[in-house]
Amino acid sequence: MPWTAATPPRPPSRPVELRPMTRSDRAVLGNLGQLYRHDLSEFYGVMPNDDGSFNNRPVDLFFAEAVPETRAWLITAAGSTAGFVMTTPDPAGGLAIASFFVVRALRRTGVGFEAATRVIAMFPGRWTIGFQRYNPGVERFWSRVATEMAGDRWEIHDGPVPDSRPPDTFITFTTPVSGIIPA
Repeated sequence: MPWTAATPPRPPSRPVELRPMTRSDRAVLGNLGQLYRHDLSEFYGVMPNDDGSFNNRPVDLFFAEAVPETRAWLITAAGSTAGFVMTTPDPAGGLAIASFFVVRALRRTGVGFEAATRVIAMFPGRWTIGFQRYNPGVERFWSRVATEMAGDRWEIHDGPVPDSRPPDTFITFTTPVSGIIPA
């Protein structure tokens, strides 16, 4: 697409790849985690620490191996770092998306959708995805992912209102083991 004032150039977005991350990926996951927390600061109303960093509990727990079943993947697009996704066991059963981040330059290019559906497809079964409904576009994104993975067999509900921040909204669904959505 040619560049215009209304459409700045986008970096290449294909192919999308997922690379499992380990504790040795501390620098890249820590840096991407800071960008993720910065994005959420608008919706959570949080400020950075005195050193300019944001707290990131899911990433900290991953590095501490507090929940050994927590997994993380680096998302790349056209060979470049594009974001990350983390999963963790859901207390209600199955898995949950603990954190999901795509760099702004690649949002609305299909990179996030492909990364999310590929991670979910790796682990058939029950999934829970929490998000902030007041974050523009996020409900539409996760609803589209749920529909792709489970057809119309998904539910959405608001969580309890915590004292320290606005409530989360949750989408839950179960993916079929065969990868074929039942009619």
